[in-house]
Amino acid sequence: MPVRIALAALLVLLARGPAFAQIVEFEARYWITDLHSGSVKTKDNEITGNDVDFHDDLGLKANGAPEGRLTLFTGPNSRIRLAYTHLTFDADKVLTSAVTFQGQTFTAATRVMSELEIHYGRGAWIWQPLVIPGVLKFGGMFEVKGFVANASLKTRGLSPEIRESESFPLVVPTLGLVLDVTPPPLPMLHVFAEVSGLPVGDLGHIVDAEVGLRYIPVRFFTVSAGYRVFDIGIGRNDDTAHLTLRGPFVGMSFRF
Repeated sequence: MPVRIALAALLVLLARGPAFAQIVEFEARYWITDLHSGSVKTKDNEITGNDVDFHDDLGLKANGAPEGRLTLFTGPNSRIRLAYTHLTFDADKVLTSAVTFQGQTFTAATRVMSELEIHYGRGAWIWQPLVIPGVLKFGGMFEVKGFVANASLKTRGLSPEIRESESFPLVVPTLGLVLDVTPPPLPMLHVFAEVSGLPVGDLGHIVDAEVGLRYIPVRFFTVSAGYRVFDIGIGRNDDTAHLTLRGPFVGMSFRF
């Protein structure tokens, strides 16, 4: 008898639709990033480095960035979302001009291997009180963003090897807007857009924005594609860093 009751309750939940049956969503994304612009400037032992351009000076190139998102639906118009993105950049270049980083000067004509690794985590509460049932949801987002960038330079082909590295952390609460639209003739398609960010005074700024299209062939599975822009500036004492990334992304998700 208890087994029959449990099965009956499960069937009722599935019949009632996503508000009852789909509580958790896991989404996997792959962001094809383009390093639009970026630079770093550091000071060590009273030696101030020059503005090092990631692309022009070091030749850094972006690798694809995987991202995972876990969403808990807390109501018909609200949800909690956790997300983590891992970004990497690398280069192997003979410098055309001198670069000073962390008090160490890498002279022109030196072969330098450069790496930049970014850990980007977020926790958000999304609430969309403005609703046209079955067509539109619009509202706000409060999100805490945590960002750590690890940059390193080392020579290649020299003895002894010269190596310098630096980390740039930033944790900041941000505000944003979230929009979801379902065209009435095409209920299996959803258009989504969001933007969040905040200036943080001398510490810098951070902005993250995306727009995309989601296709829902069956209730528990979706595929998506879109375009994303990420811009961050970090300041700490005399150390500064700026990075702008953009590019398309693809993803898929499962709801339970």
